[in-house]
Amino acid sequence: MTTPGTRVRATTAGALLLGRRRAAQDAGLLAGTALLLLGALLLALALPRLVDRAADSAARVSVERAGTAADVVASPQGTARDLLGPASATAGWLAAEFPTGLGPRTASARSATFVVPGPRHEFLSRVALVLPVEDEDRDAGLVRWVAGTAPQPVPEELLPGPERPDLPSRVEVGMSAAAAQTLGVRVDDGPFLVERSRTRDRVDTLLVVTGLYEPLDPGHTAWRDLPELVDVVPVSTASDVDTLVGLYVPPEVVSDLTTVVPVEQLRTTVRAPVDTTHATLADLRALRRTVLHVAATSGRVSTDLPAVLDAFEARLVAARAQASLTIIGIAATAALCLVLAGGLLAGRRRVLLAAERARGASLASVVVRALAETVPLVLLTAAVAVAVVLATLPGATGTAAVAVGVAAVAVLAPAVLAAHAAASAWTRRRVPTDAEERAHLATLRTARRVTLELLVVVLAAAAVVSVRRRGLVPVGDGDVDPLLAAAPVLAAAAAALVLVRVAPAAVRAAGRVAARSRGLAAPLAAARAQGAATAVTPLLAVTVAVALVVLSGTLVQSVRAGQEDAADLRVGADVRLDGRLDREVGRAALAALPDAPGVDAVVRGNQLTGRTVGSGLGLSATLLVVDAPELARVRAARGLPVDPGLAALGTPGTDAGTPVPALLSPALVERLAAHPTEGGLRIGVVNDAVTVDVRGTTDLLPDGGAPPLDARAAAPVPLEDDGVVVVDRDALAATGVAVPTPDRAWVSGPGAEAAVDALGLPPATASGITVTTRDGWARAWAGDPLTEALATLQTAGVGVLALLLVLTLVLVVVATSRERGRTLSTLRTLGLDARTARAATLGELAPLVVGGLLGGAVIGLVVPWLVTDALGLPWLTGDPRGGHVVPAVWPVLLAAGALLAALTVAVAVEQLVRRRDRLGEVLRVGDR
Repeated sequence: MTTPGTRVRATTAGALLLGRRRAAQDAGLLAGTALLLLGALLLALALPRLVDRAADSAARVSVERAGTAADVVASPQGTARDLLGPASATAGWLAAEFPTGLGPRTASARSATFVVPGPRHEFLSRVALVLPVEDEDRDAGLVRWVAGTAPQPVPEELLPGPERPDLPSRVEVGMSAAAAQTLGVRVDDGPFLVERSRTRDRVDTLLVVTGLYEPLDPGHTAWRDLPELVDVVPVSTASDVDTLVGLYVPPEVVSDLTTVVPVEQLRTTVRAPVDTTHATLADLRALRRTVLHVAATSGRVSTDLPAVLDAFEARLVAARAQASLTIIGIAATAALCLVLAGGLLAGRRRVLLAAERARGASLASVVVRALAETVPLVLLTAAVAVAVVLATLPGATGTAAVAVGVAAVAVLAPAVLAAHAAASAWTRRRVPTDAEERAHLATLRTARRVTLELLVVVLAAAAVVSVRRRGLVPVGDGDVDPLLAAAPVLAAAAAALVLVRVAPAAVRAAGRVAARSRGLAAPLAAARAQGAATAVTPLLAVTVAVALVVLSGTLVQSVRAGQEDAADLRVGADVRLDGRLDREVGRAALAALPDAPGVDAVVRGNQLTGRTVGSGLGLSATLLVVDAPELARVRAARGLPVDPGLAALGTPGTDAGTPVPALLSPALVERLAAHPTEGGLRIGVVNDAVTVDVRGTTDLLPDGGAPPLDARAAAPVPLEDDGVVVVDRDALAATGVAVPTPDRAWVSGPGAEAAVDALGLPPATASGITVTTRDGWARAWAGDPLTEALATLQTAGVGVLALLLVLTLVLVVVATSRERGRTLSTLRTLGLDARTARAATLGELAPLVVGGLLGGAVIGLVVPWLVTDALGLPWLTGDPRGGHVVPAVWPVLLAAGALLAALTVAVAVEQLVRRRDRLGEVLRVGDR
């Protein structure tokens, strides 16, 4: 009777020694396996960390692109007799509430606007100042005086008093040199006097512009609240005065200002930009939580930072979902390659394993000896991979679960396959002599295999259905989405199992055709293919690799095409103009552009929200007033859908007595169907209402204006009304109602960008007009760090998967070369030539290559379409219509080319090796 100790010794005896000797014999194969494992572990560990690092960079860029919208702004509370005290207290309160995450705090104060008669025309003005809340001398580095003298406190003899009751109150101020040049203000011959208030014939308050200055840094945070101190700023007013110029009050003159303008009449704010210099995504998330908490508890903080970060988080979820497909796809393909390498190792040792088993070795001892060989190798390789990743990506976080899975496959696959080889070579099971009993056992084995295959198919279907139903879900930092990533792998595995069932019938059909051909090549190739058609592991590896190559390429193509479509939809033409197009600069631009070379069409537009629909219906609409025929031409030129009847909205013939042709959104038409109107449908315009003649429906969405460059651009434009109504500008004007002035325009044509550049429009802060080019916005959106990192990852993933596909086929060729070599060597003694031998090799591998290519291509093209909602394409492309998968041919061709190249090289190398076989040795020994 054996004791447990005896059993343990029998199982483990000589494991280390035998493992070391076998490793030395197969050093080349083990070294290749270690290199494959090292590469797989490096990718599995590094890629999640690279995505995490790209997320940090992209979050910083998104906040920076948001500009002043992401700044934290606070207002002093209560009343005070001075300016500096409440501003300093608010700045200190901000510093206490936000100890980290915010940059230098800047306080500013400004008065109400008033009209000033200038040398050329009237302009709006107000006094404003920057308060030194952090450094008493900080303002000394803000401006440089270039003309006149810097403002100084007013001497006492110039101030009103009992002895000088007729003197006006005065304050010395400065004006920016750029604004002065625009207005024609000069101080060379003396100060420029501004009468702020007057009582009949007496001036009460006099602002004295003593000098002109230039900001040392126009982009400094001190000017964010006061752009009018840098240059002329366009404003919207009911009068013809549409420019605003600030009058700068240095801190040393604040006491004079408060005697003229009471403190309670000055609006004071403290602004702090987000410090993105070294901020990580975790830092920005913590800042967002603090902002929401402080805003909810104090009510003193206003910022769009939470909205900016929320939009970025949505994009990050989509990017991580697609990155999960690439990362786990590479890991799964590498793991299958490791399984093939383990099978190759077990095949080389089949004779030794059979001998051990014949001598009484247990399967447990076979597994232990195999583990004694693979565990040290995997641990050493994993240590190298971890050291390299930690050294090259310090501080980055990422999951190690994928790498652990790959390492587990590398450890267990050789041991399991060695045990299987030993068990199949020598088994204690007795074969029944009864034919019926043997048939019954074969039926049980077939049933078990079919059950297992059906289980894989059911799991694949369940994974796809689950992903479709749940949609896009967030994952933790550095993590991957296992269910989404498992769906294509399981689907490819199910396809491989289906191919294994279908391939034998196809091979038999091909064999019948080959049998009628002349020569030995075709029948031999068909005969060799019979055995290869049912090999599960090689076909599974090839199918999964091809599926993931095609899937990754399809995602790359879908994102790129979606970004181009988004640029067309967001911009709407080659160039768009937004802002004060009713000002002189805007009117001149709209007048010059139609005649510019290379400009095909110019569309003027205006969008009015909250327009009343009907009478007493409780419905509202977003009214789009556009040049309808030109808009139809512009959209057609960009390949955008054009509503039937859009161009006909501008048909002449509309007058004050006829309804205005209009297109309504389907949702609005459906709501109106339940409320029939008598006398025609009336839509509110500006201060009037017009009757419209519904000519059809429109798929146009509310225009979001100039598209931003941060993550908010991917958010759909919210529809605040019940629908959209589109009318033509000229048709609306013919009714006699007031037509809204255009606030946006689309310019189309090959020379549109050059024509707009030739206008020499001032910056948006000065002209009030924002210029957005279609190509420029597309480049900026595609150049976002997150989008760029994902595109790089997916493109590189396609290349890595193609290399793994080649390696898969090479391993299959090498693994089957021994048996194929014995057959071909024997046939060579009977006169088999090299051409027929190549045909036999190609025929044997044809089911594997063709089946894997077809199955993998179908899975790679279909799975993205099935799980579109879980890929988050709209957040990556910016397409407001939602994401759609764009099938790509080039990844299929890449996979086919990789398979063909690998097959050609492998067959050629095998032929060269077989040429060295000596036929005399084959005849003497029998086979090799």
